[in-house]
Parts: sequence; structure tokens; C-alpha cells
Amino acid sequence: MKNARWQLLAGIVCIVFSVNAAPAQLIPPPVPDKLVVMTFDDSVASHFTVVRPLLKEHGFGATFFITEGFDFKTNKNDYMTWEQIAQLHRDGFEIGNHTGSHLAIKDENVDRLADELMQIARQCDKHGIPQPTSFAWPGNSFTAEAFDVLQQHGITLARRGGAPEYDYDAGKGFALEPGLDHPLLIPSAGDARPSWELADLIRAVQQARHGRIAVLQFHGVPDRAHPWVNTDRDKFVAFLHYLKKENYRVVALRDISKFVPKGTAPRSWKGVIDDRLAAIKAGRSRDNFRAPQTDQGIKRWLENMAVYHQFTTAEISAATGMSANQVQAALDQHQLAGRAFPSRRKGDPLRMMPYPGGRHPRIGFRDGMIRPQRETKFSVFLPWSEGDYIVADIPEAIWFEPQGKRSLLFLGHTHIPTYWDQQNQRVAPAEWSWKDDRLEVTRRLPNGVKFGAAAEAKPDTIEMRLWIENGSDQRLTGMRVQNCVMLRGANEFNQLTRDNKVLEPPYAACRNPQGDRWVITAWSQISRAWGNDSCPCLHADPQFPDCDPGKRQELVGRIWFYEGKDIRGEFRRLNASKWWERK
Repeated sequence: MKNARWQLLAGIVCIVFSVNAAPAQLIPPPVPDKLVVMTFDDSVASHFTVVRPLLKEHGFGATFFITEGFDFKTNKNDYMTWEQIAQLHRDGFEIGNHTGSHLAIKDENVDRLADELMQIARQCDKHGIPQPTSFAWPGNSFTAEAFDVLQQHGITLARRGGAPEYDYDAGKGFALEPGLDHPLLIPSAGDARPSWELADLIRAVQQARHGRIAVLQFHGVPDRAHPWVNTDRDKFVAFLHYLKKENYRVVALRDISKFVPKGTAPRSWKGVIDDRLAAIKAGRSRDNFRAPQTDQGIKRWLENMAVYHQFTTAEISAATGMSANQVQAALDQHQLAGRAFPSRRKGDPLRMMPYPGGRHPRIGFRDGMIRPQRETKFSVFLPWSEGDYIVADIPEAIWFEPQGKRSLLFLGHTHIPTYWDQQNQRVAPAEWSWKDDRLEVTRRLPNGVKFGAAAEAKPDTIEMRLWIENGSDQRLTGMRVQNCVMLRGANEFNQLTRDNKVLEPPYAACRNPQGDRWVITAWSQISRAWGNDSCPCLHADPQFPDCDPGKRQELVGRIWFYEGKDIRGEFRRLNASKWWERK
């Protein structure tokens, strides 16, 4: 679409979760590499006569988005019949809704959308086709004002074009990032045009890695009625041969629904779009992997990911940038493939290690944590369940008040612009120093301020420390810290609710459904204890005392695992231990 219609919702869409929400249904499986969705718009006659036999020959799935617009009802040289559309369904292809009249959806005509959807739904019912659950925005024009109408008519996934990230004429786009892209605004990684060559297809589908899904948009093969979106048959055959030869899995849009579970839509559909636009403007990659630098480093990180975190090959690839073949070869070389999770002996320190990336540590609200930095995050494995873990993010964020104005001194992911982003200054990445049962990291900021974190595993607790050194010439004030414990990987504790949490500063605690096991965290100099149900997570957020130039301030934190039902009695016991006193 040449005039992309999009706008920010006036208010954040809030999702209400039941206390009984089953987390397993909301945690999507890892997205395999080389997963491609193929879609065809506008009910073109060649979908049946040309595309259908070619897809069947290659064993590929696809979604056909049906409209009765243009001169569909009278021109059967250029458009399919409903009998042919029904046969596509019987062949196993998905039939999606593209509105009755090919109406470009805008704010001013959203009130017409319901009738447009029903026009296609009635014809589907008449011809023995299931009610469509997938939708393609006609002309790639979209508005968030239409979301409610789509959902009320059973639409769960909707495909847009490549705009606004790329101009319509480019035919380019980004691959779908589940959890970041709104399920009703799934981008087209490629929008085929007459000028498309194999290189254009390759550019689109090579994005299908690191947890991303490449969605392709085609029209007719050929398309005599709409020559500006025509695809030549010979070119299309070459595209299919390439996908088959390179072992891409080609499916319908409905087939990726398991990777986009209901209830985990981003709070703001605009966040990931803005992030992509910023990356295009800055000419930077949005990849978020860290390649191990030594053979010993490869072995240690692979053990971390494959044995302890139980990552799939695709997740390891997303964390390291290695290809699937390289990952498998390295696992075999270091004899890590299929290795069982090691048992922890009684009295040993709790098992703790850096969080490797490659798997998002949240269930929901991922748009609030785009490209999480792994150098602020570490995993602690639960003493009761082999393989279950929490992820501590220390610090997730540090706020301060330069010239009395609140700003982000540091943020451990992409979401809100930091003080340095606003000045076009870059904070260099870092890495945990990992020795036995201790982790340490130091960060240096452009103004000379340094801060760091340390964590040490003990048999009954994780001892944590945050510090900041003021190497600037300005007094640091208002330094509120966000420290987060994310619960996605802890199956007894990752229900999307606040009802399983007890928040009594300095303690933030979460219980299992039986109420006899608890995860507890606390920090000295506490400012606020709270929990986010959509992540889900626990926060015990402290505040550094003001820090003069040349001075240093420190905070002390803890993580505990408690078995029992008297949580407030446990709080009293922890208070009596004076854990906040530096040993």
C-alpha cells in the first residue's frame, strides 16, 4: 500500500489473565529455522490452475485469501469459482478472509468491516469451508481500530504487508517475530512483484531463523487483472525449487498459530515497528546473538544451553549465531548431545550460571523487553525440579535525575530510550566473569560512571550485590533500580496472575499452586516490591543513596527458595538473619 494507514492505540490494550491460566498453553514451542508461510491474495484464477498443482508437487502448504471484489462475480477468466476455492480447501490448503469487496480498511470505514467479513464467511459455509481464522489486510492498509471486529469474527492471525518499515514499492519486509509482532499485524517478509528475482526471495526467506518466521505474499501466477503484482510462472517455479532444495518448511498461516499463542499479544503493536525503523535509520542489525570466541568457550556455553537450559538447536543458533549444522557438530565434538541434566547433591551450592539468550526469558509483554542483554541476566535452577529455573535481571534498569529530570542511566534491553540513546551515544556490551559459583560484571558509561553486579551461589541462597562508582563531575541523584526475577522457566510459579504473590518490602515472594513452595527475593534500601502478572516476574526494587563525584554506593540482595506455608514466619526468620549486612 502506498499510503500505509497505522496509528498508535489511544490506550494500552490490557489483557486480563485468569488465576488458573495454564502457562504451558501460553509458552510457545521454539520456532524452528527455515519456517516459511506462503500466502496468495485476491482469488486469482491461476491460484487453482497454476499454483495449486505446483504446491502439491512440492508438498508445500499455503493460505489463499479470498475476496469477491473487483469483477470476481462476472470475470471467471481471471478469478476462481467458489467450487475451485472449495477444492483448494479439500486439498488441505487454508482459505482465509480478504473481505467481500477488497475494502482497504481505514479508521473511517471500520464500521463496514463486519459485513465485509460475513460476506466471505457465508460463502465459506455454503461451500463446506470452515470459517476463516486468518485474514489479510486488503491493499495492505491497516488500522488498530479494526482489531476488535476481527477478533469478534474469529480472526486470530492477520497478515499485513512490508510497510511501514519499507515503502510499498520495495516489496521488502521483516520476518514475523512472535511475541513482538501483534498477531493481527503479521508482517510480510517479501511481497512479490513482476521485478522479483530469486535474490529477492532469498533475502526474504533467509530471515527465517533465530526465532523468526518468513511470511511471503503473492498474488497471481500470472495475474492478468493486476499486472503490478504479477509473478511469472517460470520465476515462481524457480522460487519453489529453491525452497525445496534448501529444506525450507512451507506452511499455511494457520499452521504457525502454536508459535503465537492467544493471550500473549504485545501491549503495544507499535513497539517492534518503531524498533525496526530505528534500526533501518541507523543502519544496524537487529540480531542479538553472541558468538563464542574460543573452543573452550563454545563448550561451556553449549553445556549451559543444551544440558542445563535444554535449548533446541534453533535456540542455540539464536544465542550464538552458529548455523544448525555448526551447532550439531559442536555438540557431537564435545559429547554434549543428549546428555542428561546433572543431579545436585545435598549441601552443594544452588546451581547458577549466566543466562545465554536465544530464548526470551518472558512469557508475555515481550515488547517491553526487545533484545534483552544477557550480561545483566543469570539463571538459578530450582532446588526441587531438575531443569526448572528463574532468571534474575540485575539491574534491569537504573534511573537517575540529571538536572532534576528523570531519565534512564541504563536499561538491560530495548524498550524506552536511555539517556545515552537520546545523545546518540553507545554503551559497549559486556560479559559475565564466570568462575565456579560466582558471577561478576562491570559496565562503564560514557560519562565515566561505572556500575557492576555480582552473584554468589550458596547452598540456601544467592547472595547478590550491586555497586556504582561516580566517575563523573556531577552528583548522581534519584538512582532507583529495577531488579527483576523472571519466572517463565519455573513451571510451578509461572501462572499469569498476581494472586500467587506476597509483596511486603523488602520481600517479594511467589508461591506454587499448593502454597508450600516459594521463590523469594529482597534488596536493601528497598523502594518498591511488586509483581508483573503478564511476564510473570517479581520485583524488589531498591534505590542507591545519592553519590558524589569520586564516591561509591552499594546495595545487597538475596534470592531464597522456601518450603512451607508460613511465608510471613519465613520473612521474620530472614529478618533475624540480618542478610542485608555486608559480610
